[in-house]
Amino acid sequence: MRLYTRDYCKQPTLAERQEYNDIRNEEKEGRPSFGRKNLYYRYPEAIRHHNSLFPNNHIELLDWKNSGRMVELTEEFSRIVHDKNTTEREILNYINHKPAYYIIGALLIHKNFGHHGTYIFPEFSIGNGMYFADYLVVGKGSGGYEFVFVELEAPNKRTTIKSGHAGQATRSGLCQIFDWKRQIAGNYISITNEFKKSCLNADSLPQEFLQYDPTRMHYMTITGLRDDYNDVTYCDRRAMAKENGIEVYHYDNLIDFSKLLEEKNTF
Repeated sequence: MRLYTRDYCKQPTLAERQEYNDIRNEEKEGRPSFGRKNLYYRYPEAIRHHNSLFPNNHIELLDWKNSGRMVELTEEFSRIVHDKNTTEREILNYINHKPAYYIIGALLIHKNFGHHGTYIFPEFSIGNGMYFADYLVVGKGSGGYEFVFVELEAPNKRTTIKSGHAGQATRSGLCQIFDWKRQIAGNYISITNEFKKSCLNADSLPQEFLQYDPTRMHYMTITGLRDDYNDVTYCDRRAMAKENGIEVYHYDNLIDFSKLLEEKNTF
């Protein structure tokens, strides 16, 4: 699923290419001893997407910051997830149709990748359509690309039981992720094939997309709200991350991460 109505795999317009060439020429000016200026963030949006690995799944924080709507979108998202009648589908529709993909990109806020490039794939097929992640977030860092498979649960389902241990909603999300992990480890070629569908030049896919490396795989589920969690919940959450490599967050975490992006330039 691509993120935009415009197909960025197609060549940018003549006017966009001319603007890009003018900026590239400006980058060369006045710095003979210091190398090229970096005016990347002045490049036309279509150029930045088209020149990326997955043009129709490429996101940049700059575009939302320039819109001046991040605070408004995050506040609206907060109202939606705190509504007791909100469903998982309504949350997905909000993120996908506003669009507000930076909210999902915010899951990279404490990671050491994503600042060199971020891509989001909604409803990403795992195991040739046997399972679907609500989102796959792909981030590039100094060590190459890493992958975050994300499962969202409705915020008002039974997140925990009285003791604080996982309730039905949390267990459902975790079970799905365990299924994903088995499929990804045992049939990575299906993941590679999904990437090839979205890549402008499939022959240019880096090794990370072609060969399974468990150290590059991350798994997250978002379930419930801060008030649903207690000390037992947080203890279980730490154990799940340490023992199974699955990070469990609540929607208030996601809101907090999104607000932190307001002060950043990259994911």
